[in-house]
Amino acid sequence: MKVKNSLFKNLIYSLSFISLLMVFILIFFLFKESVPFLKEKGLLNFIFSKTWNALDYEFGLFNILYASFYIAFLACIISFSFSYAIALYICFYTNKAFYIFLKWLINILAGIPSIIYGFFGLFVIVKFLEKTLKISAGETVLAASLILSIMIIPYFVSNLTESFEILKKKYKKDSDALAVTKEFFIRKIIFKKSFLPIITGFVLAFSRAIGETMAVMMVIGNAPIPCKILSKAETVASLIALEVGQTPAFSLHYKALFASGFVLLFFVLILNVVLFVLNSRKRDFYD
Repeated sequence: MKVKNSLFKNLIYSLSFISLLMVFILIFFLFKESVPFLKEKGLLNFIFSKTWNALDYEFGLFNILYASFYIAFLACIISFSFSYAIALYICFYTNKAFYIFLKWLINILAGIPSIIYGFFGLFVIVKFLEKTLKISAGETVLAASLILSIMIIPYFVSNLTESFEILKKKYKKDSDALAVTKEFFIRKIIFKKSFLPIITGFVLAFSRAIGETMAVMMVIGNAPIPCKILSKAETVASLIALEVGQTPAFSLHYKALFASGFVLLFFVLILNVVLFVLNSRKRDFYD
């Protein structure tokens, strides 16, 4: 038995170490490929320059990076209210069988390939915007935000549902003993106690949305211009996906794309550190 326990423990340690090693290898690889370009261009100059034109060897990431953040933030704002309502419904207004079905449905939503969302966005959302808003091209920031808002619903809902279940388990017996109505319980306990879960879910959904590639690329128009809600734009992920296959290896353009990926990874890592800190404080927040 001791031998089996020791083997199992070592296996868990080994797999955990391999996972961490893969993350560090990825970061190191991007960093190594990005350093020559960043030394030549300058990190701040690269981030805050606004013109991306590979033909003239102008590589400025500001408009593209800003569009990535803008679209992800707008998608989270749109998705939040729907996700909050869905999580409340799942936790407080369903029986056990329907609860399981809805959770399964949400998981299915998370597993749908990005390309399928892209087709839906291209042939439904884009056409809807063209007809409704009377615009010549529906490939816009708004279209990308709408399709992203659907894609991140599972991340919001799963986080909120878990938090609501904890609050429900902790306070429901006391509220039932006081004959408190379900709606009063939601207003006075859930609304007041769910601030940190909302922020955590927002950060999680945002970090997921900012790196989305295929669905966004299909509906945004892919133009590295200043970002407006009804204009075309381009995100860092779609920029890399579109241009990396057409770029000569080890050229300045090639290195600029790697530097773009490194900058995006850096911001995502910061978001994940914030998420880790928020999750570590969840237990204290519920007390």
